[in-house]
Amino acid sequence: MYVALSRSETHQNFNIWVYGEREKLLHGSGLFVGETGVSANHHLLTPHDGKAFCFIEGHYKLDVIVHLLADRKPMRLFSLNLEISRDTAADLAEKTAGLYFDWGPDSSRYLSHVEKRPFSSNVDDFLQLFGKTSRD
Repeated sequence: MYVALSRSETHQNFNIWVYGEREKLLHGSGLFVGETGVSANHHLLTPHDGKAFCFIEGHYKLDVIVHLLADRKPMRLFSLNLEISRDTAADLAEKTAGLYFDWGPDSSRYLSHVEKRPFSSNVDDFLQLFGKTSRD
């Protein structure tokens, strides 16, 4: 599973998929979805071989794409439009800022907000997010 994000002439794949709770994130490599479904927090990140994607003010198109094991080609699950305001883009300039979109039922669209976390230079804090330790 990955997310393809487009803004004007800019396109970025977010192909690193981790899921779970903040205390223990698991690197996604596959997911079995039975009849009752699956509920998890998903985090999609940019690849390590490129430079960081910068969110600026504007309109974005987000596609969620999956590749089912038995299929030859990936399949788009759904597509939606998102908007980032000037104020939100300014808040994202801080290194500890994260962008979130929550569904607004009255407006029938996803609304953005920024959360900031204190910066930690401790490697163990970073590795703990992925369920690892420096001894692994």
